[in-house]
Amino acid sequence: MGQAKQAWIEAESRGYSLPESNEKYVCGNHFSDYYLKVHISDHSQAGRCNYCGSIARVIDLHDFMEYVAEKITEHFGNPGDEALYLSSSYYDDEDEKIPGFKRVGSFIAPDFAEHYESTYELLAELDLVTNDENLNKDIEDCFLNDEWIQHHAYMMTEGQELSFLWKMFAKMVMHEQRFTFFKRAEFSDEKFSEDNGLMDILTELGNLISRHGLCKEISSGTKLFRCRFTGEKDSITSFDNITSAPEDKAKQSRMSPAGISMFYGAFDSNTAVLESSPDGRIIDAPHVTGRFSTRKAMNVLDLTNLPHPSFWLPSNWEGIGFLHSFNWEITKPIIRDDRIHIQYIPSQVFTEYLRHVYQLANNDRIDGLIYKSSLKGATSSNIVLFYNQRRSAEILELIELIPFPKS
Repeated sequence: MGQAKQAWIEAESRGYSLPESNEKYVCGNHFSDYYLKVHISDHSQAGRCNYCGSIARVIDLHDFMEYVAEKITEHFGNPGDEALYLSSSYYDDEDEKIPGFKRVGSFIAPDFAEHYESTYELLAELDLVTNDENLNKDIEDCFLNDEWIQHHAYMMTEGQELSFLWKMFAKMVMHEQRFTFFKRAEFSDEKFSEDNGLMDILTELGNLISRHGLCKEISSGTKLFRCRFTGEKDSITSFDNITSAPEDKAKQSRMSPAGISMFYGAFDSNTAVLESSPDGRIIDAPHVTGRFSTRKAMNVLDLTNLPHPSFWLPSNWEGIGFLHSFNWEITKPIIRDDRIHIQYIPSQVFTEYLRHVYQLANNDRIDGLIYKSSLKGATSSNIVLFYNQRRSAEILELIELIPFPKS
């Protein structure tokens, strides 16, 4: 067998071919993804980019495509090679639909399976389409498949299963089993998933928090702000008037149910005012803003500083992707009114898990949670500290009360 034929057979078996080494070089300026840029920088040399002509740090296109193609084909393949069932075995006609499944050419696959009808579509999803058409063509020409689907398409990936577990958990605590869910089989401290060996969703969230170091310390002396809009009979003159609500007056909020008092604040006065506004927009009605200083260092989960989601992360890219979707789910906008909002319940349960179950590596507990404001015009993040009115005096000092309008 000739070398050319052998090379062709090898390329066919792995789904891609590689350009000749030392023929073309590319710089990181053509890519937007941070981790692709890092890879190019770490494996580069001084030279000239064959696509933009700049003198820069460049990587041999052969080496770059070897890295790219190996990772892509590790996760995706040709539908014809993935042991999919023929759609003709399930559908009686071309218009029939089966809930939970979709057509993939002449095959059938679950709705959750990632499927791309062209190599260009896959490359666009993975941030590999650039502003240079010649480079795009050279990248696309390396791949022999015209259509792609995730490997093991009938099994969820880790990220897909985490999202599914959270969706089912949210549905359960909102509509089915709110106070005794921990008696269900998936909360038995044993691996529940057959696909990825996952535990229950709260434990998995705790594992992701620890694995990616999402907890941080806020130092003593950190400035926090909290606002209260006032009526004619309201008098706000002291710490108790502006800190966590008394337990008998604590209303439902994003991270706590009615009756559970916590300190909600922000890192600047503008955001504190917006968050306390009856509709999230009115800021010129009478109100008082309290400026506080923390009396001690505290451990908080920071959901505003997640690693950038990317297929090209060195590890656990699916876990990071899930954390971003989870963060959106628990901070998305919810209409403000006096109704009971069951949409808050999943994030309230998660907060209770953080407060009473989750432990840091040194067995310390979490004091609070930093999360992004969902309001347009907010200029800082929010923070909730797990301290009621009485205990908040132990960790916070009121520096000043700022009335609006000023008298």
